[in-house]
Amino acid sequence: MNMTEAQTWVFMLQKTREQTLGYLDKLSGENLHRSYHLEGSTMNSVFWIAAHLAVSANFLLLHATGSERLKLPWARAYGLGGNGLPESEAPPISEVMEALNEIQIRAEKFLSPLTELDLSQPTATGTNFGGEDSIRAIIAHHIRHENAHAGQLGLICKALGKPTI
Repeated sequence: MNMTEAQTWVFMLQKTREQTLGYLDKLSGENLHRSYHLEGSTMNSVFWIAAHLAVSANFLLLHATGSERLKLPWARAYGLGGNGLPESEAPPISEVMEALNEIQIRAEKFLSPLTELDLSQPTATGTNFGGEDSIRAIIAHHIRHENAHAGQLGLICKALGKPTI
């Protein structure tokens, strides 16, 4: 099957999300708000990572590409530099997972039909990653970003003795 460039990007978004969801599933019975410590550094909680990925995907894959983003009342707490909310004030994990799913669906629908010319257009936000402000660059950045956080989730799985592959 021949895929357009946009369809290839969407395929990579799907595979990236599958990995993230796989780790989140393995961690579902754990205290998602627990922070882990490694070599004197405190890592983000599983909950923070999930909420941060929703906020980031909302900005990068929807807002920056010119699509309609979701309204996430907790976005500021889990965006770039955000420390999250206390567990008692945080949204339920089901709300975060629903947001991740809805953002993915919207992004796939919006991005799939784009042409190579569309992908070369500047972002709606003027966001520049790696010296390039384009829809293509923002999608690539999102994939790298989510994979980095999936790696954190994988490390937490390993620390808890959960198989990762």
